[in-house]
Amino acid sequence: MKKLSLILSVLALTGTALSAQELPWTDTLTAAIKMADQRIERSIDRLSSDMNGIVGTLSPLGEGDPIRWAQHLPGVTTGADGGSAFYVRGGNMGNNLLSLDGVPIYGYSHLLGLTTIIPVSTMERAELAKGGFDGRESNFTAAHLSVTTRTPKKEVGASVALNNFLLGADCEGHISKGLSFLLSARVSPLTWEYRAFRKLLPTRFNEFDNFQAGVGDLYGKIRYDFNGNTFIELAGMGSMDEYAFSQGSDTDKSLGWRNGIVSVRLQNQTANSQTSVLAYINYFNTHQAQDAVYHEAKNHLSLQSELKETALSVDRSRTIGRFILGYGIKGRLAGFSPGQVAAVKNHTSVLLADAYAQAGFLIPDHVSLNAMGRVNYYRQLSDERGRFDPEFSLSAKVNLGSHLLLATSFDRLVQYYHSLEGLPVGWSLDMIVPSEAQVEPETVLQGSIGLQFRFGAHSGSFGGFYKQMDRLVYYKYAQSLFNGGMADWETQVSQGQGTARGLEFLYEYDHDDWHARLSYTLSQTNRYGFEGINDGKPFHARFDRTHVLNVQGMWRHWTLSLILESGHWENGAAMTYYMHTLEDSVWQAQYYSEINNYRMPTVFRLDFGYQFSFATGMVKHELNLGVCNLTNHFNPFMLYFDGKSESWKEMALLPILPNFSYRVRF
Repeated sequence: MKKLSLILSVLALTGTALSAQELPWTDTLTAAIKMADQRIERSIDRLSSDMNGIVGTLSPLGEGDPIRWAQHLPGVTTGADGGSAFYVRGGNMGNNLLSLDGVPIYGYSHLLGLTTIIPVSTMERAELAKGGFDGRESNFTAAHLSVTTRTPKKEVGASVALNNFLLGADCEGHISKGLSFLLSARVSPLTWEYRAFRKLLPTRFNEFDNFQAGVGDLYGKIRYDFNGNTFIELAGMGSMDEYAFSQGSDTDKSLGWRNGIVSVRLQNQTANSQTSVLAYINYFNTHQAQDAVYHEAKNHLSLQSELKETALSVDRSRTIGRFILGYGIKGRLAGFSPGQVAAVKNHTSVLLADAYAQAGFLIPDHVSLNAMGRVNYYRQLSDERGRFDPEFSLSAKVNLGSHLLLATSFDRLVQYYHSLEGLPVGWSLDMIVPSEAQVEPETVLQGSIGLQFRFGAHSGSFGGFYKQMDRLVYYKYAQSLFNGGMADWETQVSQGQGTARGLEFLYEYDHDDWHARLSYTLSQTNRYGFEGINDGKPFHARFDRTHVLNVQGMWRHWTLSLILESGHWENGAAMTYYMHTLEDSVWQAQYYSEINNYRMPTVFRLDFGYQFSFATGMVKHELNLGVCNLTNHFNPFMLYFDGKSESWKEMALLPILPNFSYRVRF
């Protein structure tokens, strides 16, 4: 089987990270009802970090990333090695929610999955919630990775940054009393890098000709503080990923995705209450096109999908003695246009509204209890009747002594937007579709229990989880990228059940110049009951990795990271797949003879980094140097069927990859 590496693999130069300095051990309540609590949390179901921890995680771009940080946590497995896909406690990749200041981001990957569209310079902190959710977290069934942006500083400042694949600049400051701003822009010189280094690339890149990339993002925020308690923020973000290349003289391909977000937030906060109003407009688009010769016939395929969403939410919380009470409502109108090919135009408009109430009870240093209940109303606007679905979350923490804490949670979750997952690399080509008659909402029942400990510089947690998933979405064309079969996606979706169980372990050591973290997950995830797939019998979920080990050590400016993951099973429906073209011609490709008929090798990667900073006058310089996959372990991440040669090929994303990032602050 011929091995290919993606074009990006050897174009980088160097990079990595700062040391992570964790704050002291804390026992905290759910984030949404903690008011202004900004402490770092390390609980069984919820882990948070400030920017030290985020940029302290080694990244192919050398400057840290919230996705990379999340991928190193217990209960999380990755998709393609080096990509931005992540799977939490047995759920699908599309069962996760990533949000920026409370606004969902549906296409969060950048540079074919090497990073996210969120600039590091704009971020303040990140939090990964796996259970015990609060009322403002909705429309997902696995995990919520929330990213919070910074409040602009009072003094005017600017910086310019460069890493392997991105050039960026940002500025911030006060315009007048109470009025401040934060701006960031990035663009990728990938096209010019490829042309400059192509002669030095391995011969396996000879299949890629005329490679062009248009990648960039823009973020802006204007904030006005009325007084010490009330502020209003207007924020916007746009991102673009466009790629085009040729494979031989008769095959031209292009693909891409875009995001556009505008939001307004009004918030009032006092010593014991908080009220927040958020309105946003969200746009997400994916597209792909192909001109190729199949069976001596020239064929053209052009396919795209869109999601437009408008939402308004109001949330309020209040502390009364030992009780913390919260409630809120949210409504969103969304228009879906999935699988548009040639004259085929699909469009569906939906309404999703919910109301929740929650309560927390706290006896400091002894016990905390939290309960949340929510009712969802969902309806396609073309239907006369909608549906109501309940959700709830329960969690408790009990101190067993000065060094030990028992934590547990139980949740019922419902998801109405579904991702038809494409290539398993974390790219934003996954088509998002609404629940309808053929595809019902996905539901989950899950529970977790574990112990958290803290002894001086040593801290960590150990626990287990069990999850029962119902009406999970399985898209039969998931192994194919350029495929017109997505136009009639409803006929290619099957729904079934799944179970996941596992043990999670986290250990951290933080003392003076030393910091170490070990994360280990032992889990098993299956799928069953899917019509037309493996006769309804159980089979491995995508990226079901039995063992996942992440070890990271930091000493002063030096960082070393080890990743070891069990190889996953490749699977597809046991059937012949039909490749559709614009002219309605059809040809057959036998994808798999059986379920789980090939197991990928174990992923092993060793990353290394060094960071230092210095000042020249009023200018501060920050430089990160490093190497990803130091051992040059070839980590194949997927199999794909090449229509030109009508044969299977194997792709890998990260061979040895020097990387760097350099930032100048003024």
